[in-house]
Amino acid sequence: MTIYSIGLGPGDPELVTVKARRILEESEIIVVPQSDETGRSVAREIVLRYVSEEKIMMYYFPMNNDRQELQRRYRELALKIKDLLGKGKRVCYVTMGDPTIYSTSNYLTEKLRELGVGVKHLPGISSINAAATLVSVPLCVKGENFGVYEMPPDAEEAVNLIRRHPTTVFMKVNRRLPVLIKAIETVKPEKAFLTRRLGLDGECIYNMLNGAPPPEAAYLSVAVIRTHSGKR
Repeated sequence: MTIYSIGLGPGDPELVTVKARRILEESEIIVVPQSDETGRSVAREIVLRYVSEEKIMMYYFPMNNDRQELQRRYRELALKIKDLLGKGKRVCYVTMGDPTIYSTSNYLTEKLRELGVGVKHLPGISSINAAATLVSVPLCVKGENFGVYEMPPDAEEAVNLIRRHPTTVFMKVNRRLPVLIKAIETVKPEKAFLTRRLGLDGECIYNMLNGAPPPEAAYLSVAVIRTHSGKR
């Protein structure tokens, strides 16, 4: 009664690990989340690079903040997975990025374990790492730390977070792009980038020291801010 939770990375199918590919190929059923009612799913497109469509079981999670509805959906899926495992099926669940960072896998894992199902996580390259390497900004060097945060709603809070670390990463920027812009204007860091659609078609890098990105840049974006060079 064990399921694998597999991180697929930021979007580039070639960033799937060798072990993740092996587990995908050995699985009989691969549960793929979707947040679009039309059935579009980046995760599905990545998985199809390695397995046949017959193995895929799509499961819809609405993009809203209705906690009660989402909890119901997670438990419903956990029950389906337990039933499949009870029938002897080899099942895995995939998620974008890493399964432990802002992932639906965290909530599904909780429900599965309540039902007595074991979960083994396979790490994936996170958008944090992908963004930092894309813009060639070190997350940290010897003697440093770095911070990763969900974009706060208040510019003053964002400023305080940026000043707390040599490098700060903000995820889930989306509608809070104006807050990020104001915080960067206040701090005046050494480097500030907004990366969009990492590893996907339309991938973009915006140097925020050269001006504010357009509003649409905030969707599927990660900000990387460096307050100093870290040279020794």
